[in-house]
Formats: sequence, structure tokens, C-alpha cells
Amino acid sequence: MIALSVNGKPFTVEAEGDTPLLWVLRDYLEMTGTKFGCGMALCGACTVHMDG
Repeated sequence: MIALSVNGKPFTVEAEGDTPLLWVLRDYLEMTGTKFGCGMALCGACTVHMDG
């Protein structure tokens, strides 16, 4: 189980520990604004800003 806060809202997700944050946001929290881009973290489409 993963507990996280996104945009000030708390969430608890039942996901495997090796699930990428991108897929937790998209698949579990239905926040589809975060996109899968190149798949190698080179283009920045999947960038998530943490702690501001």
C-alpha cells in the first residue's frame, strides 16, 4: 500500500512497490494529465515535481 499526497489531497493506493509513479497517477488516481513520452525519461513528458 502506498500513501501519498497530490496537490494537497491525501491518497492511499494498493499498488506494487515497483510500480512507476507515472502509472500510479494515471491508472490508480485517474490523473491523466501526466503523460508517457519516450519511455526513457529523456523528453520530460512524464516529469513530476515533488515538494514544490
